[in-house]
Amino acid sequence: MTTVPQRALQRTLHYFDFFDHALSLEELHRFLSVPSSVEAVRDSVAHAVTAGVVVFGNGYYGLRAETVALRARHEGLNARKMRSARRMSRLIRMFPFVRGVYLSGSLSKLGVQSKDDDLDFFILTAPSRVWTAKLLLIAFKKVFLLDSEKYFCINLLMDETKLEVAKQNLYTATEVVTLVTLRGSAGRDRFLAANDWVQTYFPNVVLPEYPGAPERKNGLLEGALNVFFGERLEAWAQHKFTAHMQAHTDEREGYFEAESHSSAYFPQSVEQRLLAHLDTFEDDE
Repeated sequence: MTTVPQRALQRTLHYFDFFDHALSLEELHRFLSVPSSVEAVRDSVAHAVTAGVVVFGNGYYGLRAETVALRARHEGLNARKMRSARRMSRLIRMFPFVRGVYLSGSLSKLGVQSKDDDLDFFILTAPSRVWTAKLLLIAFKKVFLLDSEKYFCINLLMDETKLEVAKQNLYTATEVVTLVTLRGSAGRDRFLAANDWVQTYFPNVVLPEYPGAPERKNGLLEGALNVFFGERLEAWAQHKFTAHMQAHTDEREGYFEAESHSSAYFPQSVEQRLLAHLDTFEDDE
């Protein structure tokens, strides 16, 4: 059986060590940078554990005993958070122009470590209605949920016509492949198919071969909004949100995207610090 280079195993674990997050065998195989079988990963990581390079406990692998303990300790918290996310997704799906609701961020990797951690969602919208959908969702959160991130945080919205992610690196590839479908499985399949570049980073990830057709939902409220406001409301919302993101995004570490078909807002992203963390591993070679 082909063995997996220990350096590749350590590199994958080093990435998630930034978040104090250990991995299961299946996750380690999934995020590995070299093609391999689950069996080969199991045998190779067992050797790494024996050699004292990798720590194993409670079904998880990590570079430090602390990360392994944290993952096991917070299993119940992640299960509760997941139930909350599923309940919230049912509400979000009812909003006009929303076509799919997907979980992103730490919970999508079962890596939540505090009850105060945000619920991060990726929203798929009807064509040319990214900004109107965002306006309605944010207005609801501010008025009825007191603007609390514990209920939902919308970092990324894209419409059905343009699903390829603009930034393509290890960090964004990880976020793409870890999306959890809450509403709209066909939409996630189309999203993954449009971002097949992720296999450059994760050759063991299997992408869908036949993505389903876009879902059609044209309720009375959607129809009324299109007739009475349509493109004017979309353009106004895009202008207002773009100005807000420009004013509140950290120039050094933040990132925002304000396109006709997509909205991304990470005012203080961990991306740069994470990639710098990964560089320290490369420098040790």
